Amino acid sequence: MSRSESGFTLVEVLVSIVVISILALSMMSIFSKSLQITSSDLDRTVANQIAQNTLHTIERRASDTATAFDIESLTEDATGQCNLCQVSINGRDFSIAITSPESSETVMNITILVDSDTLLQPITLKGVVTHASLHEKFPKTSNPEASTP
Repeated sequence: MSRSESGFTLVEVLVSIVVISILALSMMSIFSKSLQITSSDLDRTVANQIAQNTLHTIERRASDTATAFDIESLTEDATGQCNLCQVSINGRDFSIAITSPESSETVMNITILVDSDTLLQPITLKGVVTHASLHEKFPKTSNPEASTP
């Protein structure tokens, strides 16, 4: 008595389930790592934007100041608190450290360090701030070659 059977045996079905499970787990780990990298890159991008915005804010404040300035006068409010040193974006807190290793009455080198619990390493931005304006007129000078007799 011979039966013609068509279909899969129980062993074949179990082997295929195991193979598909292994592939699914490996794909899940790849997607998980990809999501982690994307989140880290987003935090780095936000930290870069925070550093650039902080530098532009300090530059704007310096351009409004006609007298000699220092880092404290550009970053602190009336109560003496640094109003640029903490920011929260997308539910994540970023701390900003602003230092000025070299400065004169009109030019200041600034280093901005942005850090967060989610960043692998802090973001550092260096810049130069002055209160000179590009919109100021050049002083008049004499040009002997251009004078007409």
